[in-house]
Amino acid sequence: MNKLYQSGHNPNLKPTTGIFNAVINSWARSGEPMAPTRAEQILDWMDQLHRTGQTGNLDIKPDKYSYNTVIHAWAKSGGRQAAMKAQGLLNSMHLMYRQGNTSAKPDTITYNVVINAWAKSGGEGSAVEAERLLSDMHRLYDSGNADVKPNVVTYGAVIDAWAKSGEKGAAARADNILANMIRLHQSDPIRNHDLRPNTYVFNTVINAWAKSKQSDAASKAEEMLVAMGRLHACGIPGLKPDAFTYTAVIDAWAKSGYRGAATRADQLLEKMETKYIEGDNDLKPNTFTYNAVINALAKSGDQGAA
Repeated sequence: MNKLYQSGHNPNLKPTTGIFNAVINSWARSGEPMAPTRAEQILDWMDQLHRTGQTGNLDIKPDKYSYNTVIHAWAKSGGRQAAMKAQGLLNSMHLMYRQGNTSAKPDTITYNVVINAWAKSGGEGSAVEAERLLSDMHRLYDSGNADVKPNVVTYGAVIDAWAKSGEKGAAARADNILANMIRLHQSDPIRNHDLRPNTYVFNTVINAWAKSKQSDAASKAEEMLVAMGRLHACGIPGLKPDAFTYTAVIDAWAKSGYRGAATRADQLLEKMETKYIEGDNDLKPNTFTYNAVINALAKSGDQGAA
């Protein structure tokens, strides 16, 4: 198409930023192994056409949609290299914006996708990188850049990065980040309405505790379950324990090795079943729930557990 336009045979075939973005999006959604690389190549081509001004192509320039789509393609591919690619593209957006391309200014979506790329990479130091980006967002927002305000998705991605990191103290760090988000929301519920906690972020932290192998993991996980119920009762509709919540807490007790863990796991299962019978369809126990209870019984050593 671009060749035909440059040849002068058909001036109506002049490519536009929208057309380039559509092609980038097609590659990003294709699922092909080479999709991120190909999407980034097209992005680079756009930038080259704009910088050289070939045949009136000055109006073709990458915008934040172009970059966000390529970053998302890299994030989906997973791995540390992909996260580094996503980070590099974010840095390029900042540079391009400083050079005068205001349409390439990074926004909250950009940062969220890059943070998600770090969360998916799972490598050593990935959670630190994700949290550093969260700090950058707060710094930029506090200095007047309203386009990069962190929201509950941002915090959820950083929490997920810590939950997946496997690093020592990861669960406690995820817990602290959630506590900070709740504090910010409660300090100004109107300004920080987009930091309202939800079931997903709580479940992610509870799951982090369940996998942490810390001696107090089970009690910490159950404390969060109780906090969810309290906050939900206080009027936060999107924060309600579900089957995953209870199953993760049961799993934490199963892994604790504490005497009495099997009894506590069985009590939580009984509570789920009662609430489900009473009409709470979100608390229907599933195979994972029953397996977690069986695991707790098997590991407990409690008399009569079998």
